[in-house]
Amino acid sequence: MRDDDIELRHLRSFVAVATKLNFSRAAEELHLTQQSLSAQIQQLEKRLGVVLLERTTRRVELTEAGSALLDEASSALAGIAAGLDRVRRVAHGEVGQLRVSFTPTIAYETLPALLEEASLRAPALTLQVSEMWQAESVEAIRAGRLDVGLARHPELPDELDSVRIRDEPMGAVFGVAHPLAHEDTFAAADLGDSALVIWPRRFSPAFFDQVVDNYRAGGFHGDIVEMHMLTRGSFLQDPAGRRMIESGQAFSVAFEHEHDPMPEGFVWRPVQAGPTIAVHMYWRRPASATVRRLVGIAEQLAEKRGWQAAD
Repeated sequence: MRDDDIELRHLRSFVAVATKLNFSRAAEELHLTQQSLSAQIQQLEKRLGVVLLERTTRRVELTEAGSALLDEASSALAGIAAGLDRVRRVAHGEVGQLRVSFTPTIAYETLPALLEEASLRAPALTLQVSEMWQAESVEAIRAGRLDVGLARHPELPDELDSVRIRDEPMGAVFGVAHPLAHEDTFAAADLGDSALVIWPRRFSPAFFDQVVDNYRAGGFHGDIVEMHMLTRGSFLQDPAGRRMIESGQAFSVAFEHEHDPMPEGFVWRPVQAGPTIAVHMYWRRPASATVRRLVGIAEQLAEKRGWQAAD
C-alpha cells in the first residue's frame, strides 16, 4: 500500500482515538460505530506497515510510532483546516487587496468610517486608497487601473455598477463680512448678487450641475466663479476665491464638517431646500469577491449610521 492511499478520514479517526485513548468515546465524537472506527485504524496501520496502538481489553496505548504520527497528523490536519478556511475567506472576499479612489469631500467623514468598518469586518482585506477628482477616478476604474471608487453623484459609463451609500445635505460657506453669515439659515433667493465660488465643472460635472441647478431653481442669479487651485481645502487654498468670500462678495459650498473646525473669519450655514448630495460606490462589472465584500460592508455601514434619506 502506498502512503498516498491514506485518506484524511483515517488521520482524523486516528487522532480522535490517540487523544482520547478510548475507542468508544472517539467513535461517539466522530459519529461512527465503534466497529467502523476500529476498521479505519486497522486500515491505517496496514497502509503504513506499523502498529500505532496497543490494545487490550482494559486500555489503549500509543506505540512509539503512534506518538510520532499523532504529532504529524495533528499538525497536518490543523494546516489543512487553516488552508480550507483561507479558501473560504478568499471566496467570500475576506482576503485580498483593493485599490480604492475617493474624491476630496469624501475624505473627512465617509472614508474614515468605511476604512474603520472594513478593518473590523474584514481585517485581511487591504484597502489601498488614493485621492483624485471624480472624472479621473471613473476613468481609472473603467480602465481597470483601480477597483472601487467613492464619489458624489458620479456620471458612470455602462460598464460600471454602483450603489448609493449616503445622502448628505450641502450648506454654504460665508466670510463674516457677508450679511447671511449672521443668519441661522437662508434661502437661495436671499443671496442677492453674491457669486458662487466652486470647483471647475469638468472635474465633477453631475455634482457641479446638481449644486448649481438647485441654487438656480431656488432663485440664485449670481455669477459662477470656478476655482483655479484645486485641493481638498477647496476655496481655502484658492487665493482669489478666498479673497472674494472673505470680503463678502461671494460664498462657496461645503458639507457641515468638511472644514471642521471652520477657519477664523468664515462660517458654515445650512440652506433652506438646499442640495442633498449622494455618495456612490462604483466598480467595474463583473464584481470580484473582494469588491462584493466591500460593497456589503459599505451598505451595512450606511444602514448602521442612518446615512441614507428615505426614497
